[in-house]
Amino acid sequence: MLKLAFAGFRHGHIYSLFSSCAARDDIEIVGAWEDDPASRAEAEAKGVVFTHESLEDLLENSGADAIAIGERYGVRGSIAIAALKAGKHVLSDKPLCTSLEELACIRGLCQEKNLAVGIMLDLRDSENTVTAKAAIDAGLIGKINNIGFEGQHPLNYGSRPQWYFEPGMQGGTVNDIAVHGIDLVRLFTGSDLDTVHAAVTWNFYAKEVPDFKDSAQFLIRLTSGAGVMADVSYAAPGSQGYSHSAYWHFRLWGEKGMMEFCASAPGVKVWLDGEDRPRLLDPVKPQSDYIDRFVAAVSDPVLRPVSTKDMLDSSEQVLRIQAVADR
Repeated sequence: MLKLAFAGFRHGHIYSLFSSCAARDDIEIVGAWEDDPASRAEAEAKGVVFTHESLEDLLENSGADAIAIGERYGVRGSIAIAALKAGKHVLSDKPLCTSLEELACIRGLCQEKNLAVGIMLDLRDSENTVTAKAAIDAGLIGKINNIGFEGQHPLNYGSRPQWYFEPGMQGGTVNDIAVHGIDLVRLFTGSDLDTVHAAVTWNFYAKEVPDFKDSAQFLIRLTSGAGVMADVSYAAPGSQGYSHSAYWHFRLWGEKGMMEFCASAPGVKVWLDGEDRPRLLDPVKPQSDYIDRFVAAVSDPVLRPVSTKDMLDSSEQVLRIQAVADR
């Protein structure tokens, strides 16, 4: 039984993790902390019972094996580092942290103490992703050479937490959003970031906060030689939510054809050379999710460094792209 304590309830994603963990028979929630009164009241209204008045108390006295982090982006790295120093595994909403320096410290602590880090990279767990991965692994479109993806979100200024727009708290729109896309690129190709040819961020939609760079695009090369172009801007019409086709829309071109899918509609479509019409692939059901993978890593000291490295590599590569955009 994994004993899990929660540090921070400042982003809505953490509630899906909380409810999922509460429903499992292999996880016991043993503590919760949040120091912002409004966020604490919101969490209590959703059934969270707070047990500790400080992060230090949570780490020292909750009896937790692992800490789940849902704090503001800009302070997540420091909480993860404190948890790891205290000998706790870490399961975090994305992004895990907002600087390469924090990431290096987290990686070093994981290696030193043989601790696991998991991240809520739940796009891996969608039926479309699992279906695409199975077809790629079977060689359906051959070696992949070109990739394009969009991860456009609505800005929702006014309803999105205001801390998002405070200097230093969001940590950059590439790091904020693109980690899901880069994680899938790595999953599909088995290769990593080699070169950042170009990365830019700028302000356009968030007129109220001109220093907030809501638009983000980049062009990179993978170690396999494949090229990737991406747009991960806060550009989607707010009234449309996440129903549009540019919300996690992937296109992959290989030696034998191309593949396309998006998160807003079921189905993976493939166009193969030598055929005159596209195929709609039979769906493949996911067999696990990011929580399963984290629990497995914590339980298995041999699997632990492999799984943790995978999570940290996706985070580091997105931070490298963000660093180029910041320059």
